[in-house]
Amino acid sequence: MLWTVFWLALSFSFHIVMVNLGIFLALYVPYLKWKADKEGDQAKDRVAYKLMRFYAATYGVAGVFATIFTVFLLSFYPHFLGLAGNITLIPFGLAILMIVLHFFSITGFYYGWYRWSRPAHYTFGFLLALSGILIPFGFRSVFAFLNIPMGLELSGGKLHLNVSEALHNPTFWPLYIKSLTAAITAGSLAVIGGLAFSYARSNDADYKKAIGEVVKQLAPVAAVGLVLMLVFGLWYALSLENIPYKFNNVFARFGWKAGDGTIHYDVSWLFALKMIFFLAQVYVISVAYKHLRAGVIPENKVNLLFWGGIIALTTVALGELLNAFSQYPYFIACLGSPEPCQDILAQIPQDQLPRLASILTLENYNTLATIKSVEIITSLFMAFLLAMTFYFFYGVFVKEERSPAH
Repeated sequence: MLWTVFWLALSFSFHIVMVNLGIFLALYVPYLKWKADKEGDQAKDRVAYKLMRFYAATYGVAGVFATIFTVFLLSFYPHFLGLAGNITLIPFGLAILMIVLHFFSITGFYYGWYRWSRPAHYTFGFLLALSGILIPFGFRSVFAFLNIPMGLELSGGKLHLNVSEALHNPTFWPLYIKSLTAAITAGSLAVIGGLAFSYARSNDADYKKAIGEVVKQLAPVAAVGLVLMLVFGLWYALSLENIPYKFNNVFARFGWKAGDGTIHYDVSWLFALKMIFFLAQVYVISVAYKHLRAGVIPENKVNLLFWGGIIALTTVALGELLNAFSQYPYFIACLGSPEPCQDILAQIPQDQLPRLASILTLENYNTLATIKSVEIITSLFMAFLLAMTFYFFYGVFVKEERSPAH
């Protein structure tokens, strides 16, 4: 059981980090390209192109880990994936459609950089940003459904989803808006960190000046984003009071309780760790803010900024793991505290409830996927994949910097 959950969590963490960075880049790079064109600033255009190249490359990494996560989920929990995929087909379908559009937009925006007219290129930039926002819209509606399955209806003996009702899920909008804010905040800090690394290794004065202007723009975005994360994080936390099981697993240890305050699976330590990482981001932006707003990156702040970006992206992963494990072992969180699910469960025939209860738990996994030899092969494969992933990022951040400027 340990390995099934571990591989799911690890592959999902890598995927979600790349996705959140991608959401920010999908919004920011088209804007930066437009800004560079408007000002006729070739150096700023180089910065935008560098970020776009990085995004195009890391999008592939996100796709690889998304595929791995799906394979693990299908291997370990085939019945759950079949049930969830059938019920949430519309939001899943929207997300998949936007993923296709996003890939098309990345290709068009990157390939057409120096080839197409500005209106055509900006059109792809708009599609890039739009699809970047709508992908999490579809997936967050699924995650909200896994909190409380609002919109679940029984018709003709089959379960289906009423999408309009599902969007009234009390956890959907807080989760979606918090997620977008987290992506923009973490993405801006990660880009500041990456550009600081590039800034320190460049001898091109114009290029360094352009980086200075970019970090000058992004510093207030990161600072405001950190404040908004507190606001929207609290909003989402309050929405989880509708699910005492999940809420108490996170907050009851700190004296903030819902229902009877019972802790079933304590993940308060994960919340505390996330808050430590959040405070680390506050420290980084506080120490460097004055310099960033002046468009300067001192040599003694480069490592701080670089690791600040890593910490920001890691915080996103910790938040996703906290959200997932706070409802362990239930795939649908409110099954742990049945009161919020009573009206929904009442629609399901009593003879189907034992089968659904069996499907909707992480403890009922496919034992064939946990044979010792399979675990060893999986571990070796994952170790190789992680090594290649880190080498890829080493090549992007270090080796590329040693090549001549173009």
